Amino acid sequence: MRAREWTVAATYGDPTDYDVPALPTWRVERGGNGDLAFAATDRDEPFIAAERPVRVRR
Repeated sequence: MRAREWTVAATYGDPTDYDVPALPTWRVERGGNGDLAFAATDRDEPFIAAERPVRVRR
């Protein structure tokens, strides 16, 4: 739901003008064997990680 709110608000200007919080800044880390992890820029520990991510098509 938050992604939809942000997208609609961003279409008409700055999302913070519509009381939609700004998107967080993420750091992406990749390991040598293909690991993938997302972490907040203000924290050391990733909030989500995958050992063997695969590409998918929508």
